[in-house]
Amino acid sequence: MVAQIVFTSIELKYFSDNLLDWFIRIFIAAACGFVIGFERKTRSKEAGIRTHTIVALAAGLMMIVSKYGFIDLTEWGIGKSYDGARMAAQIVTGIGFLGAGMIFYRRDQLHGLTTAAGIWATAGIGMAAGAGMPIIACSATAIIVGMQVILHRPIKLMRGRVVTMLRMKVEIEDSNTVDRIKYVFKSNKFLKFKTINDKDKLLAEIELITYKEFSDNEILEIAKAEPFIKTLEKTDEI
Repeated sequence: MVAQIVFTSIELKYFSDNLLDWFIRIFIAAACGFVIGFERKTRSKEAGIRTHTIVALAAGLMMIVSKYGFIDLTEWGIGKSYDGARMAAQIVTGIGFLGAGMIFYRRDQLHGLTTAAGIWATAGIGMAAGAGMPIIACSATAIIVGMQVILHRPIKLMRGRVVTMLRMKVEIEDSNTVDRIKYVFKSNKFLKFKTINDKDKLLAEIELITYKEFSDNEILEIAKAEPFIKTLEKTDEI
């Protein structure tokens, strides 16, 4: 009984002495997640400030628990085979399920892959902060944010193939109308082609993808120059 009281007092002193250090680690993890999340939010991505902040904070917290939460087992001599890395390893596995839920396939294009990778990296940053490596955590945050800013600049060398998605309603005047649409928008692939009979007119609702960039002014000029186009909308550009 006396030994148990002694060990309990030692544990309480150990935790109280390290409480401020652990709090600072969690705060650094949350701050790093906030920075990454803010950059993602400015680009209207699926995961923003709250998601990245919570992921980083939780990863930092679990890392601290993994390293120090079972110190009493060692003190009591029953934790000689205890491996703290097991719990930390589960963070990597668990965050994979969260990232997988953000990836989806739409209109022949894969979306959310970068966001999922960012969540995974944010968890790693939180783990580094929780493990007591704040310089590594902050450096990784700066590299990730800097890389995102640079790669989103309109530098042709850094950009891959641009995919533009357009939605329009057109009047089918003759058999050459479809060929004209393909020529104007440099596209040979329609995602949707639906015909509508409107009294004595034949209309078509069309969605297409093209590997050519179109500015807003170009879209307006095309709509003016081609009278058979009734409505024209650029829905996405990646």
